[in-house]
Amino acid sequence: MDRIKGFLTALALMVLTAVGLHFYAAAQTDQDPEGYALWTWEEKSLSFSGLSGNLRGNMIPVFGSSEFQHGNDTPYHPCRLFRKSGFTPMLIGAGYYQSLSHAVTLAAIEKSMPVRKTVLIVSPQWFRKTGVVDQAYTSRFSERIYQEMLLNDSLSRETKDYIRNRTALLLKGDAQTLSRILLDEKVLTGEKTGCMERMRQVLWTEFLKEKDRISTAFWKKAAQLKGRYPSAPEVPDGTDRKTPDWSMLLEMAENAGEIENTNPFFIDDKSYARLLPVLDLKKGMNADADRGYQTGPEFADLECFLNVCLETGVEPMLVLVPVNGYYYDFTEFPVSARQAYYEKIREIAGSHGALLADFSGDEYTKYFFEDRVHLGKKGWVKVSEAIYRFAAGSAG
Repeated sequence: MDRIKGFLTALALMVLTAVGLHFYAAAQTDQDPEGYALWTWEEKSLSFSGLSGNLRGNMIPVFGSSEFQHGNDTPYHPCRLFRKSGFTPMLIGAGYYQSLSHAVTLAAIEKSMPVRKTVLIVSPQWFRKTGVVDQAYTSRFSERIYQEMLLNDSLSRETKDYIRNRTALLLKGDAQTLSRILLDEKVLTGEKTGCMERMRQVLWTEFLKEKDRISTAFWKKAAQLKGRYPSAPEVPDGTDRKTPDWSMLLEMAENAGEIENTNPFFIDDKSYARLLPVLDLKKGMNADADRGYQTGPEFADLECFLNVCLETGVEPMLVLVPVNGYYYDFTEFPVSARQAYYEKIREIAGSHGALLADFSGDEYTKYFFEDRVHLGKKGWVKVSEAIYRFAAGSAG
């Protein structure tokens, strides 16, 4: 009898704990939407409940990659710059996120978007010959987000098939995940399945939903405890917020750059110091890159992202980030190859009706970059202004 009582007590405590975690996680997921939107930890971008539950007001999703984790301790980064404005971008992405991942996420969350606009910050480094590599795609893959993409009836058969085929190819090294999403695809797209298959998929989906909420609450709390979660707005709710003073911010960036970017590439001195020990190895290393950033599957993945926009009625803007001209000249990466890459992005944007914030003319803008590839002081100010004006309806 004592054993039975002990078992029932343990079971009751387990159920109460599970219920408590469920309600705590549900409450935490969509608290402080503005803070969540500007939060830059990579775990955030894996959460369907977090992204879809916090899209509010005039927010638009802004997709990118590792640049979101660079410069976020400066006043020029969107996570700080937009805290006093009347506009909040939902920053989505981290290192190894590229066009295909963002196409899946956009398709999953678009029905939660209050404003039918989105931005994709396009990095030249995505367009290496391989495109996104399988390990990188796997590390940034969210089955919950993928499931919601499959449920989006606005997508054409061609677009879904492209995503499914590319995903199957890139997940080939993760047999377990690939097996699960093949079952998801069968059940969620209405293919013939057995009763046990459907039950297994439903139960697994419920588990993923709970895991999604709890993980989001955990990472959010961890970021808060470490002081890495955006603080409360600096102006009270209900008061007027001000458009950022772009001229003042550029002047601040210029002045800071003159002090902190005193090297031949005009990047942050700390970044230059890390580069210096291997700098001799970089000289002339790209002299044969006549087709650099012009081939590979990333261009088709980018078109897939824009097709998702077209089919769901979302207006896109691509941000064309340049390369650091000073550094790329040092490595002898051909100017002709760089210009050909920029032109390909312009052509894809034009053929898909996407607006383009084209910063290719800023290759030699001092203090535009933090390091060889990531946006820095002036870069973030200029890109943030383009995003702000697009969201307000005055881009282009």
